Amino acid sequence: MLELNTVSKSYGENTVLDDVDLRIRDGETTVILGPSGSGKSTLLRIMDLLEVPESGSLRINDDAVTFGGRISDAQIRSIRRHSAMVFQGYNLFPNHTVLKNVALPPVLNGKLSASEADERARQLLDKVGLGERLSEYPDNLSGGQQQRVAIARVLALAPDYLLFDEPTSALDPELEAEVIKVLVDLAHENRSLIVVTHNIAFAQKVADRVIFLDDGHIGYDGAPAEFFASDNERIRRYLSTFSAI
Repeated sequence: MLELNTVSKSYGENTVLDDVDLRIRDGETTVILGPSGSGKSTLLRIMDLLEVPESGSLRINDDAVTFGGRISDAQIRSIRRHSAMVFQGYNLFPNHTVLKNVALPPVLNGKLSASEADERARQLLDKVGLGERLSEYPDNLSGGQQQRVAIARVLALAPDYLLFDEPTSALDPELEAEVIKVLVDLAHENRSLIVVTHNIAFAQKVADRVIFLDDGHIGYDGAPAEFFASDNERIRRYLSTFSAI
């Protein structure tokens, strides 16, 4: 289980998260929704210690860290061994082939030998529909293809939790559909997915749980069907922005 307890994060005088408590259960797809600036990406980045809050604590399985003081490199490594993040900007190595992009991280992390990582990378790239593009470089791929490589790369690390920060926000609808298909397939495998997104259709179709963040607080935490049928004025106003598009 992944737990955040009384987590607060500010940037200057702007409080982004205010005493947030959250427990993520294993094997579920948790979708985090909310307006821009509500703290969604910050919350996700704290789970991987890419952002460090001023107070609170984070526990993933048997590893924990308390915020407010110095966090050691060993503590960061202990937390990050449980999770891996897919960013909206892909973050691929431009000077390495698709195969190398996926095979290299588990070798650097000491999880697999070079030969094991190579075989695993081939399997995963085939899984995301890029088995024929192994020798290509990222610049020769579409945005959707690059994002699928990024997903294969985090899968190669075999994390307990897969974190997705707006994974389709930089893509046009056709390329977005490619990536959503991969996410849907992963969700159906009962992996632990935590997805920050503005894609309401994805949340309706795949989420086991919806978290709605608003102004640094959790305004809803529960079943998707109840969220989308909610008569809460703030939630209705948020959802109406999508129906108006």
